[in-house]
Amino acid sequence: MVLLEARGVSKSYNDRKILDDVSFHIDQGELCVILGPPGSGKTTLLKIIAGLVRQDEGSILLNGESIDDKPPSQRPVSMMFETLALYSHLTVYENIASPLIAAKKTPEEIDRRVRELAGVLKIEHLLERKADKLSGGERQRVAMARALAKDASIYLLDEPFANLDAKIRHALRTEFKKLKQALGKTIVLATSDPLDALSLGDKIIVIRWGKVYQVGDPLTIYRRPKGLWLSRYLTGGLLNELEVAWRGGELVVEGINRMRLSLPRELLELILGRGIEKATLASYIDGCSISRSSRGCKGLGIKAKYIGAEYRGSEYIVYASEADRIFKCLMHPAEFTLMDLKYGDEVEVCIDLSNTIVFAGSDSEEEDDSGLG
Repeated sequence: MVLLEARGVSKSYNDRKILDDVSFHIDQGELCVILGPPGSGKTTLLKIIAGLVRQDEGSILLNGESIDDKPPSQRPVSMMFETLALYSHLTVYENIASPLIAAKKTPEEIDRRVRELAGVLKIEHLLERKADKLSGGERQRVAMARALAKDASIYLLDEPFANLDAKIRHALRTEFKKLKQALGKTIVLATSDPLDALSLGDKIIVIRWGKVYQVGDPLTIYRRPKGLWLSRYLTGGLLNELEVAWRGGELVVEGINRMRLSLPRELLELILGRGIEKATLASYIDGCSISRSSRGCKGLGIKAKYIGAEYRGSEYIVYASEADRIFKCLMHPAEFTLMDLKYGDEVEVCIDLSNTIVFAGSDSEEEDDSGLG
């Protein structure tokens, strides 16, 4: 059942379009993530839903009825801001309890709710501390708890994990879905971190330059992105890209000489069926391996030189170069260390093409802002 709907929402500031004809719907009970680089319009969109900003065009509907003319106080919405506005003279307990006190809840209800949220967000030890004595990460968690304490139909969270260290961020992602199930409410979370979106969202709405770029579940967004920009953005650039083109009736990989080309039939048919003369094949690094031997590669084999590796605890990202290209492969530590590679050693990069994504045109035809956020 559709709970929230945006229809053709647009907003401009000083002749600059922040949101441009944004339309989507969110179902009851969904955890919907609005994903996009900084400056793409995510926060403005949340403020419009909350009633803090009025859109220039379009409408916001709740349960099928427009709420455009309702002030924030009359909307069943609770919003957490990235700016982390807390009552500095109050304790953490009092900050979290404030929306419950305003709603005239009983002392027992207030205490139970505050301690429940504090437990999930790992801030029980901070309950008696004044808000102005908190670190940035602690303030972030307190602000989230206060937003979630209010009894609302929709919770809007603007960059809720932005100021947290990696360990706490990982722990909160794990606990957050449990919290969502316990609340039984609809949550709209805005983030510029693709990992937040992929690990948390039931639905992801990708925003780029103020427009809806793509909507889908995490698997669809990751495995079938609309454009090369999104693949780059999701991976932080950890992507293997090959430009292919038809030359003299043959499909060739441009810019690489020493390689074996063996495209799966379904991939060839996809390229041929779409009448593509030039395309970019994008492959994630978990579909790539590096070896000293050319034997056993069932995908795309590329002769290259080993140039280094990045150790990440449970895995290595291994780098090899050919011409002006750098290939990235994800490998298990035991598998990588067995090869005992030295800088400049000849290797073969093997790219599994079964999950390769085909993008029409060359990579230069789509402007890339994936480096933002």
